[in-house]
This record gives sequence, structure tokens and C-alpha cells, in this order.
Amino acid sequence: MLRESRKKELKKQIFLQALQLFHEKGFEQVTVQEITTKCGIGKGTFFNYFAKKEDILLYLGESQIDLLQHSIEKHQNIDPPKEQIRRVMDDLLLHFSAHSELMKLATLEIIKSASLAGKESKSVQKLHIQLASMIDRAKQNNKLHSRWETEVIATTIVGVYFHTILSWTLMEVQYTTISESFRKQFDVVWEGIDRN
Repeated sequence: MLRESRKKELKKQIFLQALQLFHEKGFEQVTVQEITTKCGIGKGTFFNYFAKKEDILLYLGESQIDLLQHSIEKHQNIDPPKEQIRRVMDDLLLHFSAHSELMKLATLEIIKSASLAGKESKSVQKLHIQLASMIDRAKQNNKLHSRWETEVIATTIVGVYFHTILSWTLMEVQYTTISESFRKQFDVVWEGIDRN
């Protein structure tokens, strides 16, 4: 377990150090050698974690999915379902905003690359599946009464989540926190979800 924890921490550090280099020099100008030098690791170690430089950017989605599972477990007894989902999504957004400039850079690079965007869709699908599972449980336990199908609700919440991230990434000036921005949009959407 300790070894696995160290591996996760090293992967996260490679990701953050690489993003810092991308931020300073531009994604295209940074080499794997520069990343390994900055991290104090050999190329072999780097390639144990990432097949190529571009794959570093996919860690953003991977780390969000790891956090998602932990967050769902942490908030599983929260009621009502709206509050449970909001807290889970809030955890993801707080993680995103912890290194906001670097995360914005990773998001922009993923958007620019069709190949990376396609690979990132796997993380989006996992998020959708987890949300759908939470919504199904709430419906089965009679805590959510909605005329909308589970898939439609999950897709809508995922859409609000990514709209929030994209808006936060693309806008120069921020008037609210990313979590506050999500909450406001989520409140509007939830009014249409939790109705018979």
C-alpha cells in the first residue's frame, strides 16, 4: 500500500512539474529530458508512468476519476441527493482549482489535440457512469423524484461540470470561485431535474 501511495505521489509530481515547464516554455518546446531533469528522475522512470509527453496531460482526468471514487465514498450518507452530488462535484472542482493556472493549461492542450480529447473521453465516461449510479440509487431510495431518465440527468450534470471548467479556463477575469460558479448553474439545472 505504501509503495502504491509513493507511485501515485511521484506520478502527480511529474505531472505538476511538467505542467510548470509547459506553462513557462510552451507545451511544444518542452522535452521529456527537461521534464526528467526537473523531476530528478531518469527517462526510464518517466516512461514507467507516461508512454509519451502528451500522456502527461491525460493525468488530469485520471486524477479526477481517482478523487471521484474517494469523494463518492466520503459523501455517500449525505442527504438529499442534490447535496451529495454537489459536494462530490465540489471536491473535483477544488482539486482542479488547487493549481488553477496549470490545470487551465492542461485543459487547453487537451482541447487543442483531437487525439488527447478522444482519450480524455474515457474519463468523462467514467464520471458519467458514477453520476448515473448515484442518481439511480437516489431514485430507488425514493429520495429523487424526477420525470427525467437517469442518463439524461447524468449527462446534464456532466455538461454543467465541463461548462464550468471550460468557462473558468477560457475567461480572463474570474468574478467567483469555480465551485461557486458550478453551484449556481447546478441549482438552476436541479430545479428542472427534481420535479415530477
